[in-house]
Amino acid sequence: KNTRRIARQRIETLYRVAQETIHTDPELAKRYVQLLRRIAQRTRTHLPLEVRRGICRECDTVLIQGFNSHTREQHISITCQSCGNIMRIPTGE
Repeated sequence: KNTRRIARQRIETLYRVAQETIHTDPELAKRYVQLLRRIAQRTRTHLPLEVRRGICRECDTVLIQGFNSHTREQHISITCQSCGNIMRIPTGE
């Protein structure tokens, strides 16, 4: 239980640092995303919803609206402009 709490803190820290470094060094930001995914897998911890929706599943890029992703509000679909992957989020309607 304690290891999952520590893992969650590290995942959130790595995600925050990846968001800050995506503008200056995109490859380093991708490495941070790979590290946080590995931490989640090894400790069997679910990624927080904010982190899950803020990362492209195909290319491990941090998605920032207007910088490297495009969001359509009608059906909530986020398009990664690095690889072209489309992530659709159900609205519950």
